[in-house]
Amino acid sequence: MSLHESARGGDRLATLTALRDVLAEQIDNTESARDVAALSLRLMDVLRQVDELEKASAPAAPKGSGIDEVNARRAAREAGAARQA
Repeated sequence: MSLHESARGGDRLATLTALRDVLAEQIDNTESARDVAALSLRLMDVLRQVDELEKASAPAAPKGSGIDEVNARRAAREAGAARQA
């Protein structure tokens, strides 16, 4: 999907990933050190935003079962008893 199509579709993550690809291609094709520096800064910002959106949309890790909670409490009690002895 092109950058234009992504932006029109309103999908922020898709737009940022398309922009990431455009910036990377521009960096590869430029010979100006000044342009590479400016484009690299923009690319790093886009990469940061992509990471943030991907983390925000990742499913939450499942919580432990009741048995896991009981075992954790028991281990904490035993550790406390061992310290007191």
